[in-house]
This record gives sequence, structure tokens and C-alpha cells, in this order.
Amino acid sequence: MGDNRSRQYDQLVTTIHAAVLEPAKWEGLLHRIADTIGATAGGFYLRNKQTREPVRWYLFGHSDQAIRAYNECYLAIDPWAEIINRTPVGVWVAEHQYFDDRFVANNEFFQHYMLPHGLRRMIGARVFDDGRSEALIAFQRGLEGAIFDEEAVGFLERLSPHIELACRLSTEFARLSMQAAVARQALDRLVAPMWVVDADGRVIFANRAAEEGGLSGVSIKNGRVLATGPGMSAKLSALLLQATDTPAQSGALALESAEGDRLTVLVAPLPADSPLVADGRRPLALLMAHNPAGNEEQPLDVLAALYGLSPAECRLAALILEGCTPTEAATRLSVQVSTVRTQLKSMFWKTGTHRQTELVKLLSGALLLKA
Repeated sequence: MGDNRSRQYDQLVTTIHAAVLEPAKWEGLLHRIADTIGATAGGFYLRNKQTREPVRWYLFGHSDQAIRAYNECYLAIDPWAEIINRTPVGVWVAEHQYFDDRFVANNEFFQHYMLPHGLRRMIGARVFDDGRSEALIAFQRGLEGAIFDEEAVGFLERLSPHIELACRLSTEFARLSMQAAVARQALDRLVAPMWVVDADGRVIFANRAAEEGGLSGVSIKNGRVLATGPGMSAKLSALLLQATDTPAQSGALALESAEGDRLTVLVAPLPADSPLVADGRRPLALLMAHNPAGNEEQPLDVLAALYGLSPAECRLAALILEGCTPTEAATRLSVQVSTVRTQLKSMFWKTGTHRQTELVKLLSGALLLKA
């Protein structure tokens, strides 16, 4: 490999690695590889193996009309796709190895798609396959283009391990990003404030309820969770040390604000091997604050959305959660006790519960969610 080709190779490897964290670089990478091997068109497909649907793709050198025609009409009869699909990952094959001029002259795909769109020579490979997703790259030359020779094949095969690793990392990062986004949305729907902290109480993560603050009995100072009240911060620190020690233990702290509001802070361990511990070296703790006597309005539309409760059943649910008996609930709702019992039976059926205690436990958990 000459000095110029070696420099091109090194530059391409650098771009491949950069594309892991910057997906927008994939398109420019394809152009640079194409320029290096003298291709006029090309494409990258990352697709779901089960559905065959593309997850990400980049194309260049093809008109919109050609792309549409291929996807709608010619993909199903593309003889090149069949060869690529059965070729091992990282092995680049050129079309002249399989299709001679006689084949091209009598093949519908070449005669009705490739040649009319000014394309003749092809080279491609499956560059990644993890069982769930696979990536394919192909390059083309025009009608007067020479075949992709052994030098081009060898150059691309040298790049293949780097491309495969970049695809693997990109796919894993995308999966983890999706999981993180889903987890974040779920945690942000919790009514209860929640923090992930280290042994010193330094906040690693906080859900939306915790970020909004305004919680009597707990404060954040210099990035650390503190418990207000005489001696409470020391007690919280002791619980954090207990939760991040070996063996780790859970605990709880009962707080009371100056206004008389009561607050329970639950502390649970997150050991070093937990997926929530990013660096995998230090144990963390999960803190969740709960006001058992909170007077905030219950988000009853959550119950309607989750279990299909009617407005009347949601109003009854709120009273049940306050501890009302059916008779007390009937009085407060100005209805007959028989009506309340009928509504309770309907709520049992909709929620899959059988007793009022089961119903209360289920609905209490549901109301940790924001509407």
C-alpha cells in the first residue's frame, strides 16, 4: 500500500471511529470511501433482521426516482442482494465475480434498473450482524466504469473490522440511549421525588419531582441531599453509609418540617454491579421521599387511563384511599351504600382485585404516577 493510500486509510479509520458518537459522519464517511476506491454511488443500510426494515440508511449518487423504483419494484429481484445476504460478515464481493456480460444482458434487474440509471459495476459486503440487526454497504460505478479489482477489495476488507466495531458500538449506544430515555420518562412520571446519590449524598441523578424541589424536610446544598431538622442530616448520612457499605442495608428516616408536615425518606442500596451505576466502581444509594399525609390532589385521571375507571369510580377510589368505609364514602358522595358496593364490584373486575385491601394497595401504587 502506497504512502498516499496509507494516509487515506488512516484518515478513514479515524472517521469511522468518530461516527460512533456522531452518526451524522456516516454519510461523509461513505463519500470518502467512495472517492478512495473510485465509486460514483453507494449506500449504507442498518436494518432489523427480523422485519428487514431499515433502521438507518444513507445513499448518495442515486436519484430519488431510482431509490423509489428500487424499493418498490426491484429489491425483490436483485440478484446481488441474495449474494450479499449469504456472504460472511466482512467479506467484500464484486459483481463481476458472479455476473458476466452474458448474465447482465439477460437479467431483468440489470436491464430494467441498473443500466437505465447509469450503473454497472458493484461491490458490497455485510459489515455487521449481531443477530438482531445487520449492516450492509455497497458501492457502484457507472456504465463506463472498470471492475472493482483486488486492490479495491483488499482495501475495503482492511476497513471492515473498524466498520464492524463502529456499527456494533453505534447499535449498542442507540439501544442504551433508548433504554435511558424510556427509564427517564418513567421516573419523571413518579409523583414521589427520587434521587440516586453516592455515599456522601452527592446527587448523581434526580427525577423531575426531585428537581422541582419545594419538599419540606429535604434540601439540596452544594449538590448534596440534606435532611433538615436537628440531627436529621447526620441520621441520613448514617443511612447512606449503611446503604453503600458491604453488606448493604436499606433504611428509612422519618422527618417533620417546621410546618408539621411528616415525610418518610426511604434509602435503598444500589451496589457497584447495578446497571444504574455508570462507572461500575462505587456503590450508590436510591433515595425516595414520600409524604403519607400529603394533601395534594390525587391524579385520578391516571386511574382512568390505567384501569378504565369511570369518573364516579375515580371519586370513590379517592375516598377509599383516604380510608373511608363504603358507608362513609356513600355519605360523602351523597349516594346509596348499594351504589357504592356496585361501583366497588365494578372496580374489582376492572383492576383484577377481589378485596378492598387489594384494591387500595394497587391504586396506591398507581397514584405514584403523574397524569
